[in-house]
Amino acid sequence: MSIRHAWRSLRRTPVFTIAAGTTLVIGLGAAIAIFAVVNGVLLRPLPYGNADRLVGAWHDLPPLGLMHNQQTNHTFFTYRRLARTIEGIGVYQDGAVNVSEPGGAGEPQRLTSAWVSAEVIPVLQVPPLLGRVFLPEEDLPNGPYVVIISEAQWRNRFGADPKIIGRTLDVGGRSRQIIGVMPQRFRFPDAATQLWLPLQLDPNGPGEGFSLNSVARLKSGVSVADAQRDFAAVLPRMVELYPQFVKGVSQQMLMDQAKPRPVLVPMRDDVTGGIARTLWIVAAAAGLVLLVACANVTNLILVRADGRQRELAVREALGAGRARVMAHFFSESVLLTSIAGAVGFGVAALAVRALKAMGPAEIPRLAEVSIDWVVVLFAIVAVAVVAAVCSAIPALRIGRIHISNALREGGRGGTVGKTQQRVRGALVAAQIALALVVLAGSGLLMRTFQRLSSVRPGYDPTNVATFWVSLPQARYANDSAVVRFYAALSERIAQVPGVRTVGLTSRLPLRPYGMNQNPYYPENDPAYDNKIPPLQLFTTIGADYFKAMGIPLIAGRTFERMGVQRDGEAVISRETAKAFYNDSTGASALGKRFRPVPGMPWVTVIGVVGSVRDTALAAPPTRAVYLPQAVKLDETVGNAPRAMAIVARTAGDPAAITSAVQGALRELDPSLPTFDVRPMAAVMRASMAQLSFTILILGAAAAVTLLLGAIGLYGVMAYVVTLRTRELGVRLALGAAPRTVAAMMTLQGIAITAIGVVAGVGLFALVARFLRGFLYGVAPSDPVALGAAALMLVVVALLSSWIPARRAARVDPADALRAE
Repeated sequence: MSIRHAWRSLRRTPVFTIAAGTTLVIGLGAAIAIFAVVNGVLLRPLPYGNADRLVGAWHDLPPLGLMHNQQTNHTFFTYRRLARTIEGIGVYQDGAVNVSEPGGAGEPQRLTSAWVSAEVIPVLQVPPLLGRVFLPEEDLPNGPYVVIISEAQWRNRFGADPKIIGRTLDVGGRSRQIIGVMPQRFRFPDAATQLWLPLQLDPNGPGEGFSLNSVARLKSGVSVADAQRDFAAVLPRMVELYPQFVKGVSQQMLMDQAKPRPVLVPMRDDVTGGIARTLWIVAAAAGLVLLVACANVTNLILVRADGRQRELAVREALGAGRARVMAHFFSESVLLTSIAGAVGFGVAALAVRALKAMGPAEIPRLAEVSIDWVVVLFAIVAVAVVAAVCSAIPALRIGRIHISNALREGGRGGTVGKTQQRVRGALVAAQIALALVVLAGSGLLMRTFQRLSSVRPGYDPTNVATFWVSLPQARYANDSAVVRFYAALSERIAQVPGVRTVGLTSRLPLRPYGMNQNPYYPENDPAYDNKIPPLQLFTTIGADYFKAMGIPLIAGRTFERMGVQRDGEAVISRETAKAFYNDSTGASALGKRFRPVPGMPWVTVIGVVGSVRDTALAAPPTRAVYLPQAVKLDETVGNAPRAMAIVARTAGDPAAITSAVQGALRELDPSLPTFDVRPMAAVMRASMAQLSFTILILGAAAAVTLLLGAIGLYGVMAYVVTLRTRELGVRLALGAAPRTVAAMMTLQGIAITAIGVVAGVGLFALVARFLRGFLYGVAPSDPVALGAAALMLVVVALLSSWIPARRAARVDPADALRAE
């Protein structure tokens, strides 16, 4: 009965119902959508067996200033053999590989893949959908050529053939037997991975750099701290087990100079660490939007309750108990909030679907975000809390109504007291304060984006196209074949109409592919006789790479055009020249020799180029060393990189040459696909994708809170004008100028705004420190962002107050007095 009466009551006031309902839909929809993302990314358990016992094992190298580094093959073998607090540990590397049908049928594809040791899948405790996992003998060097595929590949490429086990697939130019299919829920290392191949580390081989990711399973009852102490205790034994790291460097030298320190991290933190802070800030913004919506709706309900004082008093006077009257009022709030919650839930579901389709790829576990029972439970709780919050203050107000006073004040001249006006003003001030917090936070991030966009990265990304190509080891087994192929490809692309310059690189700035850091041992420099020098970024490039990227030559020369030749030359960045030769002009570095590891051949510096921001636009320029794409002087050092990016500077739109470049590649080798094709300007934008996402969400939240704050202030001022019609009529009748009346009413709105702005500045001072990690070139207390937010609120407040004030100035004194 009460619900039916509540529905009738809401239908009689459509303006109130629509305004309050829309406000709640916005607030609840935003809160539910963001919670669904937070739940899917941060709160939901990882899709592995007993995931709370999974950890990633990392290493800090304090003398080198490097933290959170990966495993070497020797640290992995040491922990696997000696650690007593773990059930198992595996290592893996992620990347991509060329895949085609046996016999070259169909178009080749580039698929995201992972090379895993035999322990990885058993450690994760996810059984295959079909077949089996890798056997220990398949994980040894020169072991059988096998592969495990994802359920998506099984269904899309092989039509869910139940007899898939034993069939072959051409992977990286080599035929591999399919031994297993992993279920869709197995998203390791991430949701994009389609293939798993055996890592095949050599237990007796030389050391490798800190380049292996790892996952370990703790024994039951063992804490992360216990396991970390165990790893730290057994790590020194590595010197006994593997005395030689690489040629010229003993394991003891590595331990003494790098001082690796094991760091174990819960796997959930490894997976979500980079995005967790962003999502919690976005969630806080959604919470603020919901608070503003609650304050706005509370104000609307309070205004409506004050207008219904006489009606409610009459109900009580005719015998309806006060509890029944309050229950009727509360049922209206519950019904309104429930309807808004249902609509908001639908809006949230659409928003989640859109976010999954268009959200930045940098958000981990985004594919796992869904509307599940946890989200439904959150929505129900949120609706209940909002209903209680929105009705609490009006219910208290109704509970204090005196029947005689309400009936006496319910006539034509009835007004409300200052207490009610102050409550409504306080609610509006709270909305403005919260709006200032969101506006200022959004402004800080926009200022950061502006600063990053104006950063000079050290190169010119305008009209630069980039294409990646990877050569399979099976068909390009030696350096000569690799160098010849890329030389021929560069020549063909240089002949494409619209192409001005073509370069090659094993690593593009702001991209993770091809990251290779090594020490830089200068010749005859006693400062580094007994310690490891600072690490430099080593990149392999083609002759015209600097010209194609627009990186200036500071001193000396760059590499000449090469076919097949020996290496032995290097170009260094200005930062490296300053670090080792204290010369920003680069002149002192020319002709000097260095090597990345003692015992390796010396390399001569032939040129110095401008420094580049390689890792991030917000990071300082990188110390870098550039080596030529050439056959190595010492074949034991390593092979020429097989995955290279083609960098082409064009006369116009970089996208216009895509088909021609792919055609040139097909002419040389039809089995090779291009991948990660994008202009360099898009690479720069992608590096700021997470910041752009945060700005977009906070910007939307700021716009909504600003709008709700304006609506709340307008509603209060309009209602105050209605309540004070008689008073204003008397003022005008006694000679007050309409302009004076309008100014008086406007100042009242400005006063509420000023209180809200002051409170907002204080509140923002408390929360601004959480944004510090997102900022670049801007302080959390940036006066421009705060000032702009405050000014915007004041302008909106002026408009929201002036419109009702203008109506107040037009009151006809005779009509106002006649109404009494």
